[in-house]
Amino acid sequence: MINLMRNELIKILKKKSTYIILFITIGIIILFNFMFCYSSQSSSFGYTDEDVAEYEELLNDYDVNNPEENSIYIDIKSKADMMKLIVHYGVNSWQAYVISDISQFLEVMNEYEYSIDQTVSEKEYQEAKQNYSDFIQKLDSDDWQYFVTSELEEVNNQIALQENSNTTDDSYLNSLNVEKQILEWRLDKNISYASSFLNDCLHRYESNAEVIFNYEHSDEHDYSDTLNYYNCIEALNTCKYYIENEINFIRSNDNRSILLELLDNYELFILIFFVMIAGSIVSDEFNKGTIKLLLVRPYRRSKILLSKFLVCIISMLLFIAIVGVAQFIIGGFIQGFESTTVPAVVYNFNTQQIETMPIILYILITLLAKLPMYILLMTLAFACSTVLNHTAVSIVIPLLGYMGTSIINELALAFDIKAILYFVTPNWDFTQYLFGHIPNFEGLQPIFSIGICLIYFAIMLVTMFTVFQKRNIKNI
Repeated sequence: MINLMRNELIKILKKKSTYIILFITIGIIILFNFMFCYSSQSSSFGYTDEDVAEYEELLNDYDVNNPEENSIYIDIKSKADMMKLIVHYGVNSWQAYVISDISQFLEVMNEYEYSIDQTVSEKEYQEAKQNYSDFIQKLDSDDWQYFVTSELEEVNNQIALQENSNTTDDSYLNSLNVEKQILEWRLDKNISYASSFLNDCLHRYESNAEVIFNYEHSDEHDYSDTLNYYNCIEALNTCKYYIENEINFIRSNDNRSILLELLDNYELFILIFFVMIAGSIVSDEFNKGTIKLLLVRPYRRSKILLSKFLVCIISMLLFIAIVGVAQFIIGGFIQGFESTTVPAVVYNFNTQQIETMPIILYILITLLAKLPMYILLMTLAFACSTVLNHTAVSIVIPLLGYMGTSIINELALAFDIKAILYFVTPNWDFTQYLFGHIPNFEGLQPIFSIGICLIYFAIMLVTMFTVFQKRNIKNI
């Protein structure tokens, strides 16, 4: 058996297609990391110098002395002034987040300077001008804590009013308490309004907390709502972990993030590789006539076929290992290795606690959970190769099955087709069960999914071994 497997591995290593897929995958890894690195450094959302210039040019289209156009001119001028400030401080700065509050002062000042009707008094103008000056001073002195403290005082006042009211709005009170928690975190953990990973975590925490509250205080919800509820609990608790531990040097799509989602990010290339191997490993022998040389050896046919099948599994695992190592090294050189020092963070629904583990352990756990899907697709390609003796068809069928999985599952969910539970596609991805999470389809259980996968696996296995045992090779 060992000699048979070694010979099969040598054949795979001699194929040009093996190296073509490998080099393409490594090229994609390099491209992904450069793309994510560049996008994270250059991404900015908001106003630009071009937007300011466009608004200033727009002012030329309106006559400030025309009563019908005067108010429009003032409105555009106020917006242009505010946009200038945002561009000046930077669209990703904390100042850009609070500058919208300055618009009220700008409107009063511009109303006083340009309005024909003179609806703003000198006193109101001077007050607005002083408030504007004080506001700018806080921005220039980097005093973002002032705005957080002011906002926190207002939130505490609103909470007190709600708690002392006879008609308390539970939803509003909950949102106030969440906002209070976020503002306290900003002060305690030194998280400004500026664009950062922890700032994003605060926003995600707030949005997920709202969904969780609405679900827990609603009597009507379907299974998709429950699934979303579980996802929000997971997201909320992971964000809370990052905030409380002040982990601010990681980001979306960095080396760590890509490694944690390694199988999802490169799944198509992994699939193409092992389907290509499994779909050709038997059919090529028949097409080239080399199967005769193999069967004259003192080995049973079942052992020959089994050795080829095991080699396909080994090749798949080796390719996944190569992809993982390549991502770690290439991602590290392009995006840095610092993020990989942070462990994987998962929320365990069984213990209702956050758990951390080494990234490599998390990858291995997710790999074990996805192995049933990979092995079933590989077995399908292998069975087609054995039964049909047609390499192209043996490769295409599993790929179409994989690509059609999401369509089949979505249709089943949309039309509430319960029979889909007995099909393999909703059952073969065991990542849906990890850490106590509920499955994607209502009614599924791990034991049930294992049974379904074993049934489909056994059908394909028995079929290909039976056909291979009885195949006549005299005319090949």
